[in-house]
Amino acid sequence: MLGSVARVALILVLLGLFAAPSGHAQTLERVAEKGEVVIGVTNTFRPYGYVDDNGGFAGLEIDLAHSIAEFLGAKARLVPVAAANRIPWLRQGRIDLILASMPVTEERRAEIGLVDPPYYASGVAVLAAAETGPRAWRDLASRQVCGLRNSAYNRVAERYGATILAFTTSPEVEEAVLGKRCIGWVFDEATLAGILSQRTRWAGHTLALVTDEPRPWAIGVPSGERESAFGQLLSNIVTDWHRSGLLLGLQEKWSLPPNGFLADMNQRLR
Repeated sequence: MLGSVARVALILVLLGLFAAPSGHAQTLERVAEKGEVVIGVTNTFRPYGYVDDNGGFAGLEIDLAHSIAEFLGAKARLVPVAAANRIPWLRQGRIDLILASMPVTEERRAEIGLVDPPYYASGVAVLAAAETGPRAWRDLASRQVCGLRNSAYNRVAERYGATILAFTTSPEVEEAVLGKRCIGWVFDEATLAGILSQRTRWAGHTLALVTDEPRPWAIGVPSGERESAFGQLLSNIVTDWHRSGLLLGLQEKWSLPPNGFLADMNQRLR
């Protein structure tokens, strides 16, 4: 559970005694009135947010969305969003917050409020055989590494001297890696972790290297809410996720490989 400061802030807001700066939307008051918090989530990115066999939402971020709603004493209404519409919908008031695998960028900071601390991070990784894969990025030098054609992630492997064997589709890359046509697949860490978590065909494979160029994921709120009570409460909630080990537990629940960012944040915020 969160500390007394966050709970007192919530009580003050609901009593109308915690005034947000001029022009800031009072999201907490709206949530209290409706008994509902509207959260934009992904439903196509297993195991972070997806539609399960029963037609319901499931995944690590779905668990986090319900955690937010539980703290607020509200019902979670989950709205599927995509990269193209999540920020416009937030700014239009169609959702109260974004919790949808959204990396922090300076461009996004200029558009919306990004809650600190971040709750997750993903960078560039290599999926490879655990026994024969690379042990360090420098081991890619003069080796053939599989990747998707024109993927920005390929340049990281190339920076370490690798030659990219490029394919048009992910299934083609998978077949090439399993067929040992390359030393591994360089791509987004979260995507590769999701593949490892759900497919038994990848037994004996792992994310072989320390993640390069990690980018944190943050909850997004309207620009005027980042410093308001709503933004501060979300900051406290994320801090508690790290401190309590909740995120590490969800990492295990969803069969994700160890994430260095989560381990570091848990130690720092204890």
